[in-house]
Amino acid sequence: MPIVRKANYVLLFGVINLFTYFLIQDCVTHKYNFLTDVDKAIPFMPEFVWIYHSLLPVIGVTMVLLVRSKKLFFNAMWACVATTLILHFFYVTFPSFYPRPLFVPQDLSEVLVQFSYEIDNSSNTFPSGHVAFAWIMFWIAKHSERSREAPVLIDFYKLWAIAISISTLAIKMHYVIDVIGGFIVASSCFFIVRELIKKYNWYAMSRLDTSASE
Repeated sequence: MPIVRKANYVLLFGVINLFTYFLIQDCVTHKYNFLTDVDKAIPFMPEFVWIYHSLLPVIGVTMVLLVRSKKLFFNAMWACVATTLILHFFYVTFPSFYPRPLFVPQDLSEVLVQFSYEIDNSSNTFPSGHVAFAWIMFWIAKHSERSREAPVLIDFYKLWAIAISISTLAIKMHYVIDVIGGFIVASSCFFIVRELIKKYNWYAMSRLDTSASE
């Protein structure tokens, strides 16, 4: 599948996803607070903000460069769409918020955290979108042809997805339950879509390049 075509699909999805996300956060009234003793015990570590903001670049690289076959790309895109629909359903019907810490930025990491708070208010926490899409990228890597050629990619994506999950807690963007929810939604969507593709030979399947058995 041509790189430019994949990039166009990913860019279109990203724009629509971000637009609807910010629209929802400006329209809903936030009601639920899931703060627990476990969340309170996790220290504020602003250095993790750099890992947190690695999500979009890694999604772009993964979807455009790592995925070779049309079949896996189709699986990945529809898993992302399904995940987005579920996340937005929860954001609208079960709006939660995180009480962000107040601080005066002392270094670049803290400045970036403060900026993150300003553009992404403390709403729409459950489930975590960052965690969900990070784990979708892991499942994509695990099932890609390139990872069979270079198994170290699977370890990299696993560690990265774990780091993204930790970062959402470390910079006080999400609760522990948000992380768990994001992982469950992402994994469920990826494998349900994968099974539907196999079982029902979805629309585009007749036009997919099955020679690349990802």
